[in-house]
Amino acid sequence: MTRDLSREDMKSWTIGAMALATGGGGVRPLEERAERMVDEAFDQGKKFTLVDVNEIPDDELVLTRLGTGGSLRIEQKLRWMNQPGFLSASGGTLRTGFDGRAFIRDQIMLKDKTFAPLNSWSELPGPDWGGAGLKRLMEIIGDRKIYSQLQGEVMQMALRGLITYPDKGWPIIDATGCGHRAVPECNINTLNIHDVPVCPAVITTSWGDLLVLERTLSWQRAEEIIEGISTYSGGTCGGPLAVEGKAMKEALIPGAISFTVKIGKAIRKAVASGDDPIEAMIEASDGWAYKVFEGKVQALLFEEKYSFIWGYSWIKGTGDYEGHHLKTWFKNENHISWIDEKPWITSPDGLNVIDPKTGWGLSNYWTAEWEHGRDVTVVGVRAEPIWRTEKGLRLLGPKHFDYDIPYRPMEKILES
Repeated sequence: MTRDLSREDMKSWTIGAMALATGGGGVRPLEERAERMVDEAFDQGKKFTLVDVNEIPDDELVLTRLGTGGSLRIEQKLRWMNQPGFLSASGGTLRTGFDGRAFIRDQIMLKDKTFAPLNSWSELPGPDWGGAGLKRLMEIIGDRKIYSQLQGEVMQMALRGLITYPDKGWPIIDATGCGHRAVPECNINTLNIHDVPVCPAVITTSWGDLLVLERTLSWQRAEEIIEGISTYSGGTCGGPLAVEGKAMKEALIPGAISFTVKIGKAIRKAVASGDDPIEAMIEASDGWAYKVFEGKVQALLFEEKYSFIWGYSWIKGTGDYEGHHLKTWFKNENHISWIDEKPWITSPDGLNVIDPKTGWGLSNYWTAEWEHGRDVTVVGVRAEPIWRTEKGLRLLGPKHFDYDIPYRPMEKILES
């Protein structure tokens, strides 16, 4: 069913996504910036239309993005650094703002003086470089009508893109390719499960590189190729893949956008009225979410490599969880957990660490949010049935991340 999203709906996206993104999902804008972005869009008369999956025309194209983004070891950053430390404790440039094109140009000029001299045919990426990947893809597949672009996962940074949809005449499709959570790899999606081809796709980097992925063995190989490019490109790269509307309708998990907005609205309303945002989130989830732990942050171990962030968090239980400890392993997002060193809830079910006063989900990207002693509540969110299938577990279960732990559905663990 088609409906227009309100100003409150759009403002609720970021906080809803933070509560569902399982510790990952990229970089959130500052709260005041997110509100200003939405207000400016509505003041300009922009209209945001949410459409059901079934409304996608069979013969039109829907874009989705192949890419990765995390971080690198310092020796790799010294060679190709496309962000000035955005994983810093302060939240860095993507929260405070900076001129990205100027930064990249300065880096290229510096490399020209050292180990990477420019050639006579070298072209520096200009202001139109952001559209170069799609332009090349359309040259390959033909100039066909693009219906919209899918939000591949629930991630708080998506607001920056969603704000631009009315300018392109795109509706927002009420679905994602991974359900109501974020994931670290582009091969972890229901297009893969439904056998949708990953080629052709176009990958670009910040440095003016453009590569066509014409043929690859599998979605997994596509992911690993992109990881390799990203590792030698400052930690990020990506580009468009176009999928027929008919295939999208069959493959996507519907309702993820409206679910995220609903969660965000419930949290915002609870905070404004002085009610419990955790209880509000769980009630609004219609049985998908559970309170699974509460306690105080003890530590966060954080490592940057291979275009991801990796590490562990520790939470010391309080209240009903007094005397217990929760340890969680993350690769961008939270995937494996242990209670008192015994395996507990794992992906594909989601684990979200949330501030019980503000309702903001803690991001593994921002070490400053993980102050020792900070009160937190852990909310588990059940995975959709497709992730509990044999292929779904191969893509997002514990063994995908090299942990030899049998998957048990979260609700079964909580009952035992």
